[in-house]
Amino acid sequence: MRPRTVTKGEMPRHGVHFRSKAGASERPRRLALVAAPLALLGAVCVFTGCQSSPVLNSQYISPRVEGRVLDAATSQPIRNVSIQRLAPGQTEVVSPPAVGDRTLEKTPAIRTDRDGRFDLDSERDLTLFGRAGWYSVTLAFTHKGYERFVTNYTLASAVVASNGEPVVKAGNILLQPVSNNFTVR
Repeated sequence: MRPRTVTKGEMPRHGVHFRSKAGASERPRRLALVAAPLALLGAVCVFTGCQSSPVLNSQYISPRVEGRVLDAATSQPIRNVSIQRLAPGQTEVVSPPAVGDRTLEKTPAIRTDRDGRFDLDSERDLTLFGRAGWYSVTLAFTHKGYERFVTNYTLASAVVASNGEPVVKAGNILLQPVSNNFTVR
């Protein structure tokens, strides 16, 4: 014996299956109502290059930072210093959780060259109907044998390049050598 199918509005009983009169024909209609605006938004992005669209805006969320890292005691350049952009309000470099054989990092650390110079790329983000921007950027400088140094740069310390990119010229960053003076009692 086949189970009896009830229509919408009837109370189903044990062994009775419920099926809407409209059935599966509503699903494609609902999908079309969601997919059409997303497709239109994607087309606007593709045809306008995302930058000139009134709907989608690609905005700088962090400036390019360039400078040089020197030993505070000798004024000599330090090579291979790790420079990490920190999230707003963050003061410590936190190791992200591992996923598979990779770690998730928002912005990977960069290293200074043999002359102690660095150039940290700016970051952009896509925003909908609004304006995003940056007001400050916090950087952490770390190197074995030197004290960790964290500093902050604000919008006021930036210049705007001809291409519209914000640039912070950090100048010389002086790292203090770690003191190895131990007192034995």
